[in-house]
Amino acid sequence: MNEQLTPRQLMILVAYFIIGTTILVVPSALAAEAKQSAWILQLAGTGSGLMLIALYVQVFKRNANSNLFQINERLFGRWIGKGISLTIALLVFVFCAQVLYYIGRFVTTQIMPDTPSEAIHVLFIITVVVGMRMGIPSIARTAEIYFPWVLLLFIFFILFIMPDIRVNQLLPAGEFESMSLVRGALQVMSYSFLPMFVTFASLNAAYDWRSSMAKAFVYGTLLSGVMLTVLVMVSTMVLGPDNTTTQLYPTYVVARKINVGNFLQRVEVIVAFLWFILIFIKLILYFDVVIMGIAETFRITKHAKTLTVPVGLLIAIFSAVVYPDYVYQQEWDNTTWVAVALLIGLAYPIALLFLSLFRKRKAAAK
Repeated sequence: MNEQLTPRQLMILVAYFIIGTTILVVPSALAAEAKQSAWILQLAGTGSGLMLIALYVQVFKRNANSNLFQINERLFGRWIGKGISLTIALLVFVFCAQVLYYIGRFVTTQIMPDTPSEAIHVLFIITVVVGMRMGIPSIARTAEIYFPWVLLLFIFFILFIMPDIRVNQLLPAGEFESMSLVRGALQVMSYSFLPMFVTFASLNAAYDWRSSMAKAFVYGTLLSGVMLTVLVMVSTMVLGPDNTTTQLYPTYVVARKINVGNFLQRVEVIVAFLWFILIFIKLILYFDVVIMGIAETFRITKHAKTLTVPVGLLIAIFSAVVYPDYVYQQEWDNTTWVAVALLIGLAYPIALLFLSLFRKRKAAAK
């Protein structure tokens, strides 16, 4: 688990993670806040995300060669650190179940309505378990291989939908309340950026800070920010702001409208394929946090791979009940999730940074 990642691999993992669950659901949430100006909220969220990245990089650099759970024990003490590490592992366990739920809901509502969502959950978690047993470096290389195809499919998607684009749907721009900007930016940050800290801090031992790791975080953020902003704009220009708001998966609906010469049609599978790749990477990174957290807490890092099957099975079971219904999911995502994300993605790294600075000054004084 401690093999070195290259800056290119890290950049790709960051981009995949940020886009992940955001690509299909966030456009409608932003359109609900700012209508035709939803893309401005996406830009604001990306800008805020860059500031978070600067904070995260500082924490990572000051605790180089240590993963998140080792950092916890060093800064908080053995027992408090273990308690925090186990809490994070349990939280991310819930995140894994939520992501599986999103996958199952999307597939059963849009592609295979007669298939039980539990079957989708099991199939997807099997691929995650197999990938996890191969190790994060192998997953990083896989992401690297898929990267040109992800970009190519994204470009084709934009080119093919251009005949349906109506630029006037973006006008007038900037007509939204200041609180809408705050809420929209928080939506983007909570889905894309705030969960990044615990995820990539767990891989901190695999970063070689003598190379361009900090730039990799920035480039990955910028790339994903551009792609998401373009998707939000395209969704608004094709569907219109009101229709975008009412759609559960507006990007997927946009892809259904592609029709080139009555020959190239029904290519929404492009969006689905893109999303499956991105969500697989995001889920396996979450899964790695859970496995590593349990292994580090109970000192069984040499046997961490043996945890993958039972933990994967528990996640698949929990994904069936993590959201009792759609109303509960919406309430959780819009309220509780934002608070949890701010806790683990803002308050927690700030606390780690202050403790790192305090320990350094205390050591220098001695």
